[in-house]
Amino acid sequence: MSAGPGIQVLPQSAAERIAAGEVVERPASVVKELIENSLDAGARRIAIEIGGAGQRLIQIVQMVTRIQGADAVKIVIAGGTQQGLGPASGPQGTTVIVEGLFFNTPARRRFLKSPARERAVIVETVEALALAAPEVAFRLTDEGQEILWCPPESFADRARRVLGPEVAAHALEFTATGATGTLAGVLGTPQVAQRRRTHQWFLVNNRPVRSPLLARALAQAYHTLIPEDRHPAAVLSVRVAPEDVDANVHPRKAEVRFVRERQLFEDVEREVRRTLHRVPLLHVIPAQPPDALSRAAAAGGREDVPAHAVGRGDHGVPQRPPLTADALEITDASSSDLPWPPIRVIGQLALTYILGQSGKDLVLIDQHAAHERVLFEQLIARRAREGVQAQGLVTPIVLELTPQEAAVLTDLEAPLRSLGFDVELFGPKTVRLMAVPAIAGHRAPGEVFRACLRDLQDDHGPHAGRSLEERLTIATACHTAVRAGDALDPTMMAGLLDALSRAADPFSCFHGRPTMVRVRATEIERWFYRRG
Repeated sequence: MSAGPGIQVLPQSAAERIAAGEVVERPASVVKELIENSLDAGARRIAIEIGGAGQRLIQIVQMVTRIQGADAVKIVIAGGTQQGLGPASGPQGTTVIVEGLFFNTPARRRFLKSPARERAVIVETVEALALAAPEVAFRLTDEGQEILWCPPESFADRARRVLGPEVAAHALEFTATGATGTLAGVLGTPQVAQRRRTHQWFLVNNRPVRSPLLARALAQAYHTLIPEDRHPAAVLSVRVAPEDVDANVHPRKAEVRFVRERQLFEDVEREVRRTLHRVPLLHVIPAQPPDALSRAAAAGGREDVPAHAVGRGDHGVPQRPPLTADALEITDASSSDLPWPPIRVIGQLALTYILGQSGKDLVLIDQHAAHERVLFEQLIARRAREGVQAQGLVTPIVLELTPQEAAVLTDLEAPLRSLGFDVELFGPKTVRLMAVPAIAGHRAPGEVFRACLRDLQDDHGPHAGRSLEERLTIATACHTAVRAGDALDPTMMAGLLDALSRAADPFSCFHGRPTMVRVRATEIERWFYRRG
């Protein structure tokens, strides 16, 4: 029957078929459905009000253009039955009020989480839909208090708003075209990596979705840039041809599958990684946005401070003779296009950190993490370019293995040889070590070999999910690098920074920890009350 010009009420059978496809698990399900309907109707402004975490009240007000000549209509429905239909007055637009949700399904109400959690899910739902429609204004209020306001804005601005001010201050934007479609995103730098994935949002053809594939590609792009127990903060939008995506693999269309999964994975990983490499990823105190870091790096080049110049002064009294530049084994370091701040070495702190000056700022470099990064990349590059580079031992070392070490060794023959370890069985649990990787020549060969085996015994450690070859490369670099407690001479410190500046990812070790931290001069001035 007609309910006014241009509005048709569906037959009961049609309405029931539509309702059967919608599952209302919690208040957020209702909010999602009503907002999507508002967006489909062309709403340019949507206001959402909730009460009792959505159980007592959900009110959606959408501002749309009224159908020409149509009168305002008020429809009242209680428990699925129409109770009233008549004229209404009010501002232009449509208002939908839902009260007493689950009043007749107490079992479902018992499965709801706490009010705080249900409220949080509603906020997440509104934020996701706001990302999909940045040209639409959204306002969310709870018990009359505004908790979210998004004015019409660009996609990048909307993404920064949803990610929050801490991440937004360290966000990088990108757009790209790949083999599978177009990509756009806003990425948090490693400094603002999160303990949970709550700061990850994915859109496919402008629809918020969960995508294990995109999550894995994002994580792979940040591989070795953040610790294993941290997750990138990012908003990623993917547009592909409709025939290349299946949106019906989930009853609520919350997940999707792609026809060209491998190509899409590679596109996302490549473009995200390329974006992260545009700026120096230094951890800065106090926090500075990435563009400020780029400007600072450029400005540093104009300072009258030569890069990696060796500072004069008291480096402390080492507990043992300082290691010299020959111990670094970094003569074949490659070059990098990453922005790099010029750093003048001024000393060593606690036999653990290299102190440097960049412009007027203080830079602290973790000597072990920095050397790990250099050696890790060097091992990979040498193996790809020249094959094995081993240093034979004048006198082979005979080692008695523990049962655990012997068990691990059986799976490692090929990876060990690929890195330069030459080892052969010399008894049931005895081996003879005849060569080690060239970079490990200055360390005790037996200690390095045992340490690598020990690291590979842990199937639940931070690198357990990686290949044996990569885990062995990590272990070799880790146990070959200079350590906390090693005294370094000034030439070695300068040489290490020079090699680090040419690394592909110089601002983090392969564990994802920062290799250096920059302390702004203004912050130091505040410590001494020279600045308010």
